[in-house]
Amino acid sequence: MQELDFSGLNKIAYKGFENAEERDSLLEAGFTIVSPQDNPFEAPQSAPVAPPPSAPVILPENLRERKREALTDHTGGRDYKKLYRIAHDFHQRHNPPEVVRDYWKDHRPGEDDIPEAEAQYWIKTAQDMGETASAGGGDSFLMALLSAIMEELEREYKAIRDKASGRA
Repeated sequence: MQELDFSGLNKIAYKGFENAEERDSLLEAGFTIVSPQDNPFEAPQSAPVAPPPSAPVILPENLRERKREALTDHTGGRDYKKLYRIAHDFHQRHNPPEVVRDYWKDHRPGEDDIPEAEAQYWIKTAQDMGETASAGGGDSFLMALLSAIMEELEREYKAIRDKASGRA
């Protein structure tokens, strides 16, 4: 089984630009523009990695209706306090990572597939990351914070899973 790797998410843009100038600035910054049909953060019906129909991913109402937030302070510069708060709230929503400890007692990481509950956790977390980044207007600092949080969640997930499987 292939391990989950979110390291490439920090340079993907699929929303958050209003015109060609904003899109071009993202491209110049090294981002990859993903078309809406290839967007992994959209609803499960359009995502190629969607779970089976028996287990739909349903986002909470507050995530479905999330609006772009003004991320500038009174001087017109970045409002870092708000950016850190958005990242903190995202981390709080998904920490600790979902690990089915009983499953890993008899199964081996890297050899066996992850349980459905864990797969759902990562799908919901990735969708929320996309929604959060979009609400932040694709701000590069916020994207970097969210990517760092995803890496931290993955490290913690692996540590919990390895401890449950007796490999820690």
